[in-house]
Amino acid sequence: MVFRLRYLLAGVILVSCSLSVRGQAGDCDQTLSHAETEFTAGHFYAIPALLQKCLSDGLSREQSIRAYLLLCQVYLIIDDPIAAEDSYLKLLDADPEYVTDEQKDPIDVVYLSKKFTATPIFTPHFRIGLNSSVYRNIYSMSTNPYPVDIHNFLRVNVQAGAGLDWNINDNLSVGIEANFGTRAFRREIDGLAGNNLQTHLSSQLWGDLPLYLKYSASQGNIRPFGYAGLALNYLISSKSTFTYKDVKPDLSQILAEGPSENVTYQNNRLNRSFVIGGGIKYKVGKDFIYVDLRYMGALSNLTTVNKLYYGDPANAPNNGVGNPNLFIASNVTKYVFVSDLFRLDNVSLSFGFIHPIYDPRRIKKARTKSVSRKIQREEGGKTK
Repeated sequence: MVFRLRYLLAGVILVSCSLSVRGQAGDCDQTLSHAETEFTAGHFYAIPALLQKCLSDGLSREQSIRAYLLLCQVYLIIDDPIAAEDSYLKLLDADPEYVTDEQKDPIDVVYLSKKFTATPIFTPHFRIGLNSSVYRNIYSMSTNPYPVDIHNFLRVNVQAGAGLDWNINDNLSVGIEANFGTRAFRREIDGLAGNNLQTHLSSQLWGDLPLYLKYSASQGNIRPFGYAGLALNYLISSKSTFTYKDVKPDLSQILAEGPSENVTYQNNRLNRSFVIGGGIKYKVGKDFIYVDLRYMGALSNLTTVNKLYYGDPANAPNNGVGNPNLFIASNVTKYVFVSDLFRLDNVSLSFGFIHPIYDPRRIKKARTKSVSRKIQREEGGKTK
């Protein structure tokens, strides 16, 4: 019984609080409407005091825009430019992307708005997604005298990262990112020495540092964007899994296979690529969620030519025979594999979150000339 009373009491309190909040919102709507009526009647000096309580208690985003826009007009009319500027900055705090309309808003408020901006200086963003690598052959190192069939297969992998945009203006920005991801590809070579089949599965871990110029739409809930630039790509690790199926004349088979081998030393670890991509971001409150499709085209050969045939010196046999840095790799002796010279492109699809760091502030060089000319034309028309 006691527990039921507690639940009942909690429910009553919750409903009471809800009704109180709704009542306060309704009261402030009435206060705003009353203030707008007073403005129309020309009773300007009473409006700041009329709105003070609602502003102190807190308003919704839409109510704040109405209130501070009205205060801007009042302070401009009663010749208090400092208070007008303060009101406009608070309006931008409520809605950092608010833009005055020359067709609807008073021209003096439009003129005032040109002196301020809330465009973020920096915009951080975070991403996670899927990718697939595209093998691009540069030069074949095979000495096989017979024609062979080569098949490349795509593999799906994952990546994650973060970035920061430096905003030049509302549309243009320079972006830099730090991303990490797994990449892989699979190749089959059929017809070696007649009917033999060789399979190579490569799994890699990469760190990427792209730098690009981005153009993005600045209005609306749905905003497309596109970018292009360059990237540094660092190969953190690379492992390969090999199989070799030796088909005898009597059709019997001998299969050579084993665990994955570390072949990082056979690759150039620092590489570069061009980056091109685009997507759509969707506004959620003051933030955005986005989807991004990107292509990174490799500009570097990934293979270290002078290490193709030799094993990793770190795993050299300690038998005191020969040069430990020049022993033949097992991928050559066991699997008859020598890597071609190749590039590795990458296609990725990412989903992310953008958190603009809005900064309402006064512009050092305001763009008010066109508005000034319009004000002069209107005043000239009134004089006539």
